[in-house]
Amino acid sequence: MVNQIELPAILHRTPKDIKDICNNHLQNIIFPRTDICTVEELFFRSNSQVLFNYENQILELNQGGIVSFDTYFNAFYVDSWKEYTQVRNISASVKLKGTFKISVYNIDRLGETKTVLSQKIIKNNEIEEIKFLDNFDISTSTGMIYMKIEALENLCQISGGYFSTLTEPVTEVKIAVVICTYKREKYVYKNIKLLKEYLLNQSLQESGYDNNLEVFIIDNGRNLEKFDNDLIHIIPNKNAGGSGGFARGMLEVLKQQHNQENQFSHIILMDDDILFDPEILERVWKFLTFSHQKDICLGSSMLRLDKKYIQHEKGAYWNRNQGFIPVKPNMDLRKLRETLFNEVDEYIDYTGWWFFGFPVDAIKDYGLPYPFFIKIDDVEFCRRIGKKIIILNGICVWHEPFENKKNPSIEYYFFRNSMIYHSLYFHKDFSSIKAIKWFLKPLLKELFCYRYETAESIIKATVDFLQGPDALVAKNPEENHKEVCQSREKTTKNPDLPFVYKKYIESREKSENKLHRFFRLLTLNGHLLPNWFFFADDTLSDQGYSIVPANNSRPLNAFRTKKVLYYNLQTQEGFVVKFSRNRFFQVLINALWVSLLMLIKLPKLKTLYIDSFLEFTSQSFWEKYLEIETKASK
Repeated sequence: MVNQIELPAILHRTPKDIKDICNNHLQNIIFPRTDICTVEELFFRSNSQVLFNYENQILELNQGGIVSFDTYFNAFYVDSWKEYTQVRNISASVKLKGTFKISVYNIDRLGETKTVLSQKIIKNNEIEEIKFLDNFDISTSTGMIYMKIEALENLCQISGGYFSTLTEPVTEVKIAVVICTYKREKYVYKNIKLLKEYLLNQSLQESGYDNNLEVFIIDNGRNLEKFDNDLIHIIPNKNAGGSGGFARGMLEVLKQQHNQENQFSHIILMDDDILFDPEILERVWKFLTFSHQKDICLGSSMLRLDKKYIQHEKGAYWNRNQGFIPVKPNMDLRKLRETLFNEVDEYIDYTGWWFFGFPVDAIKDYGLPYPFFIKIDDVEFCRRIGKKIIILNGICVWHEPFENKKNPSIEYYFFRNSMIYHSLYFHKDFSSIKAIKWFLKPLLKELFCYRYETAESIIKATVDFLQGPDALVAKNPEENHKEVCQSREKTTKNPDLPFVYKKYIESREKSENKLHRFFRLLTLNGHLLPNWFFFADDTLSDQGYSIVPANNSRPLNAFRTKKVLYYNLQTQEGFVVKFSRNRFFQVLINALWVSLLMLIKLPKLKTLYIDSFLEFTSQSFWEKYLEIETKASK
């Protein structure tokens, strides 16, 4: 039996009902936008009788048109709300015009059972807001709750909707969004344009949410212009990398805490080069206001910017032997089963600072970021504060794939900072032998692949680590970064790069048996072989010219070749390296010498890093390092 609701249902509500709905929204239904994401399956599923009007942000349906919101962005995921918040009942409303059958379903977290929660026939002559699920008890539900809407006549429209609750919020939340940027004006202006449009939205102003969020843009490049909005602050800052930018943002927030009327409860750290829907900020705010655990942190998934439906990771954890281990990588979030599984909680101990929210009190209790410049600062800070990190479906950012950013400077910061991190947190287990293995194994791989400059970056990282914590901050960080970035082994646009797709595919599919691998390793990937053993390299068709995916280098692809083109097919960028026996042994001898130094110096170094840690994460250190006191006195 289905119930029928006649026009206009909104008139049956009292003013208090409407106020409750405005105040107690949990999440809005959002639609694809041409300036953010147009992968419709992330927002809704539909048949051929449905057309989405991008200009007016309206779903248009003819008779028989079906729209289902069992999707990444628009389903309501029950488990996290039940576990971490006070919410125990939800309502669902939708804005529509026409005659519809509206069904509400619950699918368990493994996608094995689907249950009908409600089904109604609704008729509206104008676009009106209809509540069709009222105060539903979610205590026995798991997985997702979603709406499925079928048009029973032509010329129907759906313009939005939301989930709400009668539960009262338990926490006052005010968020400071801290964005660190360095000469990426294009990204910043685009994201601030989105934020300004969102913050000036009339419905947000009516609900009071716009007064609970401010944006602090830390401008390490010192060239951004002021925005004409009192909620958006530009802070020029010394370029001390992401660590210094986010530390400056935290200091600015702490400064605001002296004002009793403008105190922040939480900080969200955000990269400057991400793409996001501003709705995620409201979803985070809502979740925190209903949370009964005041010290939880909220992160976001990272989706690929080139394939906006593919998840790069939903948080990660650190492995002492491998480094970063992403959780739920390569999930296709257009698929229902993968979206449901994505909500199954897995262990993570950090999430990237492309979007990370945490309580302001954590700074007072645990200090500011460690001065890593870039890389590992998010890993270390999350581990230090030790709070539970929640990542909800529907809260994500899009970011350029990391394989597009791989270059020797990134390797430098990764290896230098990871050795510091191991010294701080695994000092008993991080022996000299393990430290030597940590940097020698990847270094040898780079040498075998003829990426000698990258191998030298790993050596420089290790040498700088061995100089101790004082040397880490003694040199001007911007000057050091310029020195680190001198390498040419990074993909760039070059019309003269001779790319052949067939050779690229051959390198990806190339394999070897155990005997061949043993011989290859025995000869140090050919560096001990005479010149006549190598293929010629005079033509593109020759075997002496290898074309290899830039993000998946294998020593096998370089063996017996004279040149290797490392190529990113997505960006059509690359670089060429050449076999050099002299360079190989020069770098190898340097690496062995550094290994000897590591063997001798590491025990004392670990103690130095631990002893200086509290100072390097203190407010006084960062004010001096960022020259804040000096500027204030002028």
